[in-house]
Amino acid sequence: MARRPNYRAKKFSKKVVKKPQPVAKPPASKFDVKVRLLEQEIRFAQALAGHEPQKQVKVLKNLKKWLTLRSKSSYPFTDQDFLRLWKGLFYAMWMSDKPLVQEQLAEDLGGLLHCFTTPEVSLQFYGVFLQSMNREWYGIDQWRIDKFMMLIRRVTRQALVIIRDNNWRLDLIKSFRKSFKRHIFGGSGVSIGLSMHFLDIYIEEISKVSEGKVKKATVTSLIRPFTTLLGTVSDARITSAIVKNIFNNLLHQSELGRRHREKYEAWKSFGFPTGNIDDLEMVEDVSEAEENEEEDQEMHEEKTALDPRAGRVNVVLPEIKFNPKAIMKALEKTLYASETKSKARKKIKGIIDSYEKLSQGIFPLGIHKMPVIREEARKMPDIEDKIGELEDYEKSLLHTTELRKSLTKSERRRFMNSGMSLEDFVKKLGKDKPPKTNGFVLPEEEEAPPKKRKKLSRNDSKPSLKKKKKQKAAEDPWQEPLQEGEMEYFVPSMKKRLEQINGQETAVINPFAIKKAKKELKKKLKQPTAESTPSSTPSSSTSSARKRVRIALEMNTSQDTLDYIKQVRSSPQIPYDSTKKPVKGLLKPNLMPGPINPYYKRKIQF
Repeated sequence: MARRPNYRAKKFSKKVVKKPQPVAKPPASKFDVKVRLLEQEIRFAQALAGHEPQKQVKVLKNLKKWLTLRSKSSYPFTDQDFLRLWKGLFYAMWMSDKPLVQEQLAEDLGGLLHCFTTPEVSLQFYGVFLQSMNREWYGIDQWRIDKFMMLIRRVTRQALVIIRDNNWRLDLIKSFRKSFKRHIFGGSGVSIGLSMHFLDIYIEEISKVSEGKVKKATVTSLIRPFTTLLGTVSDARITSAIVKNIFNNLLHQSELGRRHREKYEAWKSFGFPTGNIDDLEMVEDVSEAEENEEEDQEMHEEKTALDPRAGRVNVVLPEIKFNPKAIMKALEKTLYASETKSKARKKIKGIIDSYEKLSQGIFPLGIHKMPVIREEARKMPDIEDKIGELEDYEKSLLHTTELRKSLTKSERRRFMNSGMSLEDFVKKLGKDKPPKTNGFVLPEEEEAPPKKRKKLSRNDSKPSLKKKKKQKAAEDPWQEPLQEGEMEYFVPSMKKRLEQINGQETAVINPFAIKKAKKELKKKLKQPTAESTPSSTPSSSTSSARKRVRIALEMNTSQDTLDYIKQVRSSPQIPYDSTKKPVKGLLKPNLMPGPINPYYKRKIQF
């Protein structure tokens, strides 16, 4: 049988029906237009504040188109519109990561200033940027501060580019000055770090943008607000930064400043051979001058780098030519103004003096004079003489320490009160103080002159130790016989004295008994006796040998050792009771019984 064919339902292709796109209704009133513009601004801010870099790039392109179209419309921008946009742009920079991405984003945000049809609106956009940065500056942490400082530099550069493209118009310069003076240096809530950073970059960015092709009057108008800020700002940190980064920086980048810097480097490399820097003259070879010209031409042909990057570390800053007399006039106006503070007048006078010297062809800053080293080298003493002085001083210190150690405590007190030198005091003691003797008064002998030591030759033999000992024994005065008028006196020890007093064979070795015996001995010694004290030498009887007291605690026992051990075992309490024993042991019993120790032995019972 033939198989039946299988059938299924036929599939019909669905026709795609396109939905009609909603056509935007024209706004009924101006209020509806403002609401729609506000919605668009908020959407842009929300999209820019995301963390996805691809979306940010698309949103930035759409924002540039929207800004150009909006600037051509009949609805002008307000500061509130720009504040909303910069809120989103701020967080776009906040969320950016990696240095090259941050740098590109900063360039893109600075390029937004060129999207407007008129330069006035661009500078308005720049002023709102400074306002938003001043508002958000305190919330930036240390990890993100560098990229926001770069952002301020790039956006300020683009604002100066707009002024340059419009031939440095005075009205644009005034609006530019008004914006940074109001939002960076005006008011009490301004951050000092923001104002200091702006002062660091101001002259550099003018030099980069202008490329040295700017009129002197334009430079004076760009610097004019800082002359008034010197007199009105109360913070000394900002005023000193204005002097250093604005006025002194102009002097350093001038032709005289560049020559002085080169001359000083050569003067330093030679080791300051002359006392004045003006004694040096600059001499250039023809070949070096040609090489420098070729290098300058190559630098101009190449694209100049405005920021240090990888492979291009150095940035060339062209010279800004200025009129020092015009700047002096602007400073004199602030000097004699009623608003100028008294502390700022001294700084302004110093700046005026330096610019006056520059107008006379003298560079006022830097080092110009240095003391000559040769004259100082002549006055310097000889090293060998100083070494000898140090050695003598070391010997004197060692000698004085030995002399000080030889003195007793009483002699040191006398030395401190005497006001004499140590050597003189020791000499005086040697003359006035008799030599120490145990009961003898030696006759005064005339001092013999010091004997000269004989130098031994190689053939002579050194004296042996036995000969030295014999010589010492012969020189000992105690071994010599008594002379006429001398008498030997023996002072007995304390033990023998006590035996004589008590009339016993053995002495009582007890400290308390010795004290009583001493008192009795002193009483007996005070009584004059013909046997004990000779009439010829009464002072020698009081002197005695060293007193030795022996405290023997071996016999000082009141209880046997066995009784003491029994007492401790029976009861630790005092007084001792032989019948009483402790009810419980002093140590806590161990809950876990230990194993039997095979090396256990019974305690020895006393």
